[in-house]
Amino acid sequence: MKGKSITNLKISIAVVVLATLACVCGSTNTGQKIGESTSSSNTPGAAQISVYKAGDLIQVGNSTVIMNTATIDNNVLHANFTIDNKGSSDMNISSVLNFSAKDSEGVVLDQDYFDCGSSMDGTILPGDKLKGDICWKVQSANPIKIYFEANIYSSGAIVWEVTR
Repeated sequence: MKGKSITNLKISIAVVVLATLACVCGSTNTGQKIGESTSSSNTPGAAQISVYKAGDLIQVGNSTVIMNTATIDNNVLHANFTIDNKGSSDMNISSVLNFSAKDSEGVVLDQDYFDCGSSMDGTILPGDKLKGDICWKVQSANPIKIYFEANIYSSGAIVWEVTR
């Protein structure tokens, strides 16, 4: 009897894990600017990335994100964000895992952790917000693209473009 209950437990665990992966892997990090029409004029078969600018309020899943400001000074890109959790469960945000930046040649920029302002790391409870700063070291190559992945296990990203 014990062997049968252990086997059933293993099967139950496997089903839960697969169902969770199906839910997570099926989601996407792409968003839509609030107030923008859902119709699109994309060419069939062509991948189209929406690129946003500072001040655009973007809905992604059960949250909204806005890049409040972005400036490049002394070869440092300083960006300020606000994320509003409109869902019913906690959101964990990491400046290292959820955000990245690349120059126009595709070179991934290193984050600059010193003298950047308030951190963009933490847990956002349902109905709460997180506001903070992230900085990257800029070598050259305008423009810079900043990427936000609300769920690191899903495809796509919110993309902002910043120029000097």
